Amino acid sequence: MPHLSKRKLNLEHLRELERELVHSLERSFLKTKTRFVFNEFFTKTERIMFAKRLAVIAMLQKGISSYMIAEALFMSPSTTERMLLAYEQDKYQNIIKEALGKKDIWNIIESILNMGGILPPRYGGGRWRTIDKHIYKKNLKDS
Repeated sequence: MPHLSKRKLNLEHLRELERELVHSLERSFLKTKTRFVFNEFFTKTERIMFAKRLAVIAMLQKGISSYMIAEALFMSPSTTERMLLAYEQDKYQNIIKEALGKKDIWNIIESILNMGGILPPRYGGGRWRTIDKHIYKKNLKDS
């Protein structure tokens, strides 16, 4: 978990730094180098934290309970509950509007929920195909 120093920056300097961070990320978006900048700038822990936060917001938008989200993403219930309160106060509207418009995030979340046993698999003939292949390969290795 990231920690801040007890010694605080001057408020004006902090705002300038935050503004420059946003401008730096915007410049990388324009050059399609976002992934590289993101991976170099943020630690693995920070990247996981951001990814989970985005997933929580997407799941809340789909009406999934904070308890189920905590179970699926291996997060503390207090964190997901705190995010639920912020969601109910419309504090994530820009994220929902700008970042969650893509279908990709929903496919990833559905996969997380299905593998965690929270949602039933989709209907259809091939719904167990991936799991069957995994079991078959495991049995081949064991024999």
